[in-house]
Amino acid sequence: MSPSSVPDYAFAAPFRVPAISPIRSLAVYANRPGTISMSGGYPATDLFDVEGLNAASAKVGARLSDCLQYSNIDGQASLRAQLARLSEERGIRCDPDTELAVTGGSQQSLALLARVMLQPGDAAVIESPCFPNSRQALHYTGATLYTAPSGPDGVDVDALEELVERVRPKLVSVVATFSNPCGATLSLERRRRLVELAARYRFLLVEDDPYGELRFEGETVPPLLALAEGDARHWVVYISSMSKTMAPALRIGWMIAPAEVRRRCVSAKASDDMASSAWIQEIVAQYVEDGRYHVHVPRIRASYAARADALARALSEELGDQLSFRKPQGGMFCWARLNGGIDSTRLLPYAIDHEVVYVPGKAFYIDPAQADMQAMRLSFATMNEEQIRTGIVRLRQALHACAEGKPATVALPA
Repeated sequence: MSPSSVPDYAFAAPFRVPAISPIRSLAVYANRPGTISMSGGYPATDLFDVEGLNAASAKVGARLSDCLQYSNIDGQASLRAQLARLSEERGIRCDPDTELAVTGGSQQSLALLARVMLQPGDAAVIESPCFPNSRQALHYTGATLYTAPSGPDGVDVDALEELVERVRPKLVSVVATFSNPCGATLSLERRRRLVELAARYRFLLVEDDPYGELRFEGETVPPLLALAEGDARHWVVYISSMSKTMAPALRIGWMIAPAEVRRRCVSAKASDDMASSAWIQEIVAQYVEDGRYHVHVPRIRASYAARADALARALSEELGDQLSFRKPQGGMFCWARLNGGIDSTRLLPYAIDHEVVYVPGKAFYIDPAQADMQAMRLSFATMNEEQIRTGIVRLRQALHACAEGKPATVALPA
């Protein structure tokens, strides 16, 4: 159908210009044979516990007829119980029947919370830079989206307080531990202030925690909900996921929210996908019950620690003072900055030519005028140490080619 013959559909305002993921748009280059991709936020496929998942699946398969019906909308009771236990290990006690609900990954949790809390005319806040899909979940409600500056130490709480006082948001979304893209972890002091602000200004504070289990250095800091006492408990929501610790294809996440918020999210989920797969939920519950989760997570932590070390060494030895970074203590990402006159967007076509791909920092900012053009996100999760070293050697070569003004064969959209 030619463009001139496409009907003039009356799309809803947030979808008139559909969002294109700046990260997924790089897949055509990242997936080229021989290319080393540091662009995706994917866990390492070589670390998936296939044996453990097969064992859990076999046990569930022996009672398969019980798992083929629709699930409870809020999730299978067996999985809610296991997730409540995992959450308690993180410092969060909850009632699995009234406060915890299973969702299709933490992304659906955020989308459901946004839908039940926000509408046109409301205000919401997200940190910047941030994961593009998170901001889209808030944007699609029609609410006005504001940003609070963030960085290697997490969201700037002073700036957030000034913004909250001015715009009075109904919802504030943060990633407090090993954020995407900055890899930042909020200090205990900043976390306490965030919780206090939520209680004082009566906004729902949503912590997205897909990476918290992946700490391999430093001291663990409690989730925000673990710090919320008394009235503050009514204003904090915790969401998490099995995507980064078990496998993304499971599409299993969960939220812990005040009962009345959770009840409305369950209602919204009913109109969304009816329920998450009972079969998959039972496999995940069996996997955790069998103790495989608690064996598997330390194994991937150790592997990610070695890969983060390899990245830090390679960046220091190959690029030296041409690039600044903070060594990750967990998660999957390193936020780095070029120190010269070349920005990361200008460098990217040269990197692609040299068969290495990263995500320029500007992809994570809502307002291009606020973007840190020198920044880039490097993921270390999916490669072994040798591949990481090779990738950074290629990045150094690309930087030299760019500095010398050599032509690049790849032309990327502005």
